Amino acid sequence: MSQSAHTASAASGTAASGQGLSTPEFDAREVELFGEKDAQAVTVIGKMLVFFFFYSLVVMACVGYWTYSKMGTSHPEAHSAGAHHGADHSADDE
Repeated sequence: MSQSAHTASAASGTAASGQGLSTPEFDAREVELFGEKDAQAVTVIGKMLVFFFFYSLVVMACVGYWTYSKMGTSHPEAHSAGAHHGADHSADDE
């Protein structure tokens, strides 16, 4: 096979596969518009993630405080009531 025949065969293979001579599916204006829309979507999603992170942090802190305050007030009473109740039974058992 000669050099010119090989080059022509390679060129027709490229055109047949659609890599070199095909027209683009999107023009430059559409690609730029997609880029702008993508940037807006990234910004909105980022803001939503930050909001939900801080919301979760605040809710976690509130529930932690509520749990700690309930444990702090009811926990000693439960122990003192249990100790007192146990003392009553020991007096009844004698």
